[in-house]
Amino acid sequence: MKRAAFPLVVLPFLFAVACQGSSGDGSAPTEGSALDGPDVMVTAATEDIYTVGSYVGDEWETFGTVAAVAFDGEGNLYILDQGAHQVVVVGADGGFIRTVGKGGGGPGEFQRASRLAVLPDRRLAVFDFGMPGAFEVFDSEGRFLSSTPSELMLIGPGARLHPLPDGRLVAAGGTRMRLPFAGSSAEEPGDPAAQENRRPVEVITLDGEEPRILYAAWELPPEERENRQEMRLGAGSSRSVFMSVRGVRGFEPGLHLGVLSDGRIALADSTGYRVKLVALDGRVTGLLERPIPPLPVTESIQEGYRAQRVEGAGDGLRISVLGSNSNLPAEIGEMMEQQIREMTFADEVPVITDLAVDWEDRIWIARSAPEGLGDGPTDIVTADGGYVGTLAATGLRIPDAFGPGGLLAYIESDELDVQTVRVIRLVAFDG
Repeated sequence: MKRAAFPLVVLPFLFAVACQGSSGDGSAPTEGSALDGPDVMVTAATEDIYTVGSYVGDEWETFGTVAAVAFDGEGNLYILDQGAHQVVVVGADGGFIRTVGKGGGGPGEFQRASRLAVLPDRRLAVFDFGMPGAFEVFDSEGRFLSSTPSELMLIGPGARLHPLPDGRLVAAGGTRMRLPFAGSSAEEPGDPAAQENRRPVEVITLDGEEPRILYAAWELPPEERENRQEMRLGAGSSRSVFMSVRGVRGFEPGLHLGVLSDGRIALADSTGYRVKLVALDGRVTGLLERPIPPLPVTESIQEGYRAQRVEGAGDGLRISVLGSNSNLPAEIGEMMEQQIREMTFADEVPVITDLAVDWEDRIWIARSAPEGLGDGPTDIVTADGGYVGTLAATGLRIPDAFGPGGLLAYIESDELDVQTVRVIRLVAFDG
């Protein structure tokens, strides 16, 4: 373990491929809230706590690929090391506590673990999108409890699990679909919400019940795309993967959400500055807005966006699975690069690029840059429409995980691609 350097890290936001509505979606909130007026800039006073991860450190902290992090109520940090097929748990001081799980295809074992969530009672739920997909659940001491099969697939930028106060989970974002097994049809999932240009936000229990659609977020209408490519992996084997890469459309609005302490969902699914507050019965009970219009997509913005996406190709995959695969071939990246060079664009740059809720129920809303590319400022607001202030684009960013007492965790990589997790504490916002 090593101590963190003081300067704040500015993490570039990910261009999510999740598709949501542009100007309106027919929702009818029962109460409204508007955040008018110009930005009031604030700065974040922070203190360094610890950094874990090393190229030559102890075995537990020589991370393979850190896929996700989460805190529990005592400030312990859970690090999902996808490459090592385990979750590393460290204490509030960064000291090693335990590892949870191991590689394999049995109960409590991971093939392709992608997301994790720590429940209020400190149970740990890890989503593994191996074949078949499942939620692997462990108790507060890391002992295996149960494995709940799931047909969902939660991978890619924006895919997150959010624990609810009652122990259930909310899943949304990223590449999500149902996975037919060998011998079944490879058709796209027949979700009614998807058929109506809607994207489901689902509530998941860990007892085997079918996920329940909490809210059908709006999606931009699909467009005809001729630049579609397909590939079958593992042809001739008993189980193979059929991958379909459709044309990429730049600046499709993302589906961003966070969970408040009373169980309501703060959700953004449009190109405008609109954050809906959704109750657990699916009703939109509040609306947070600022009069910040979306930026029109110009040719220069298109070229800049295309260049950025070529560097990080892969976001636009649409996968139909007939079985399981091992490592994806390099041809996938080449296909994606071609798709990005031929990509089309939405008409507007979405105002909101990310959203999260901290343990003090403040809603962090990351905005696009005024020029349309790169990091923009981040607003800090409250669910009742209060405005804390706006952080500059060069200031503190939304972390990979919030924790109690102002803890923030950031997944970072150095010039040698050695991954670390840096934990700081937010002390105050200074105006």
